[in-house]
Amino acid sequence: MLLPGFKGFLPTVLPKEKQLIRFEAGIMEGDLAYVTEGPHKGKVVEVLNYAPEYDCVSLANVSSKRLIPKPMWPEGHTSHVFDFPDYVPRDKVRVVGKDRDEQGQVRYVVAEKVVMKEKYYDDRFKQWIPRRYIKYHDYELPWPQPQKINDGALSTPEAVVREKTFEFNTIGKSTIPKQLVNQLRNPYSKFKRRTLSGFQIAKLKGPEMPLTMEQKIWLAKQADKPAKKLVPLSEEVQEFIGAKMAQHMNRIESPALRLHLEALSNQKIPDYEKTLQLIEETAKAEQAAQSGKS
Repeated sequence: MLLPGFKGFLPTVLPKEKQLIRFEAGIMEGDLAYVTEGPHKGKVVEVLNYAPEYDCVSLANVSSKRLIPKPMWPEGHTSHVFDFPDYVPRDKVRVVGKDRDEQGQVRYVVAEKVVMKEKYYDDRFKQWIPRRYIKYHDYELPWPQPQKINDGALSTPEAVVREKTFEFNTIGKSTIPKQLVNQLRNPYSKFKRRTLSGFQIAKLKGPEMPLTMEQKIWLAKQADKPAKKLVPLSEEVQEFIGAKMAQHMNRIESPALRLHLEALSNQKIPDYEKTLQLIEETAKAEQAAQSGKS
């Protein structure tokens, strides 16, 4: 392709995300197409192939002489000159449908634009495909008959393709027969023993790291500190806090904010509940101690 005279004749390749399949593009091999621009304008010819990587179609009897390098020669070809099909952009062709009038004469219907609608299962293609219509008209353009692919030496019979030769393994259900488990896994493996050796226990527990001098000093200071006592609030403090809260609530005029605060007041905080429980236990312990002294 780098030799003089061998100029590239293929269009620019589109990015992967912009490429369309034939059922999305609305045109495929076997369709009739009307050429709207270029030297072949006005021709109604058959579509040989739709190339999604170029968004172009190759048409019957629409070709030109090209120079191709020898590695690209078709089988039996003996010249650098080859009659290569021209790639016509999809926006320069229109899909053509056939229709018969009352007299039985065939006429062509050129679709200015094709739209895709509901999907149906086509047994010819063995898949769900959309129906295509001429835009702004209720005229359906049927898809052409798919090209038959002849079986080759490397083709696989349909019965062999459809045969299920695997099954997905799951945690809940294994496909391995129980008779083969002991052959695949060693029943005497050390990992199946329920007793641990001293070395394994040592690896699980790990050695205790010695404390540094700073850690020892900090622990000694913490031990000398008196234990904190949680004392319940006095009635005077509770009345003072309640008055402040009532004063703040009376200043709020927004009903939405008041509703939000009431919802928050009904929420229980686990840490706060634990603190209240410790206060009650401390108060009961002090009362029991005082009653024992008396």
